[in-house]
Amino acid sequence: MKNEQIFKNDELIPLLIKYVKVNKVIFPIERVKYLSNEEIVEILKDCINNHTIYNPNYDMVSKITILDDNDLKEILPLIKESMDYINYDYMSDIKDLVNNVKLRKKGKKYTFEEHLKALIISLLSNHRWGDNNIRENMDAIDEIFHNYNKNYLKVIDPNILVNKLKIIHCTNPMINNQMKALSKNIMVLEKIEKDYGSLDNFVNKETPNDIANMFNDGKYKMIQVGRAFAYDYLKRVGVNTCKKSSQLERLFGSHRLGVVENANATEQQVLNIIKRIAKLNNCDEIVVESIIQQFCLLRSANICGENPNCERCKIRNYCHYNKKYDEICN
Repeated sequence: MKNEQIFKNDELIPLLIKYVKVNKVIFPIERVKYLSNEEIVEILKDCINNHTIYNPNYDMVSKITILDDNDLKEILPLIKESMDYINYDYMSDIKDLVNNVKLRKKGKKYTFEEHLKALIISLLSNHRWGDNNIRENMDAIDEIFHNYNKNYLKVIDPNILVNKLKIIHCTNPMINNQMKALSKNIMVLEKIEKDYGSLDNFVNKETPNDIANMFNDGKYKMIQVGRAFAYDYLKRVGVNTCKKSSQLERLFGSHRLGVVENANATEQQVLNIIKRIAKLNNCDEIVVESIIQQFCLLRSANICGENPNCERCKIRNYCHYNKKYDEICN
């Protein structure tokens, strides 16, 4: 959620002024508007004290986590072990995304059509995590969207697309609005292509956070495409990134694993915790986020959801909820 209180913190304005004096540049408020005031203050103080200009990849993990690196590193293997215990295949849902990241690392350039497909599939997948129907009908979806021919999709009646998607059961509650917005969103992609030379240049040059901001309410604002959709789109064109979710905010909060002091982790805390876990385990962010997300989701492994199945969990020794669970059982 956008931080509407960003200039109502008494400590913030003096720090912003001091940041300019120290670094001779204006602090990029637009890049941090989804952080809490406390997080922005922490970043400003750190940048001022160290005479450094803010980097959008700023790593706050060392300041916000209660767990040390050894414990933080163990989270992912134990979560995997928990899902192995119930014979849940946590890689099946993300193998395509992982392959896309590998291809980009090897130098693959994604075409306009591939970027458009990534955006459309991200929209169709809204509220459908763990549902294989879209993957199983991918050939039919490709045909419905004429292999993502932008000229065709800018003029086709959105209702035709919706009706065809209904036949193969690949819609979601927002499908009508999504298809109505498709033509305008394609024109935004064309504008980006004109400005950067290609969509691939765009995703290579800009950070995932900045792209999410631009799609959500910035320079390249899209209809029906919020920050979460932007991150999903980036993953589908091979960008190794991660995003927050309510499940991860709860899991990392003080009532569950207690990685942070607050009851629910903030968006920036979630992103940086995932990045840190990925670094400690020498794997991609996209893998860490996806596996932990499946660990929580009802339609996936359903181990640490709203009503957790603690008896299945191998990470119970770290969990604050488990202490309450053990008290009930004993």
